Amino acid sequence: MNEVWYVIGLVAVSVAVLVLGVWFVRREIRDQISPAPLLWTGYAIVAAFVVFGVLRTSWVVLS
Repeated sequence: MNEVWYVIGLVAVSVAVLVLGVWFVRREIRDQISPAPLLWTGYAIVAAFVVFGVLRTSWVVLS
């Protein structure tokens, strides 16, 4: 059962990171700090790593 709670915590932290990332990108675009395509591309790369890490870690822990 501890493994399930570990995965739940991991998913919760990952969702928080993804939500904060979207908030940050939207704020930067609104304030016209950086070009939007560059920010969204960077966010997509980070989001892909986060999702891949969560899926891979969850698979290993729950297997």
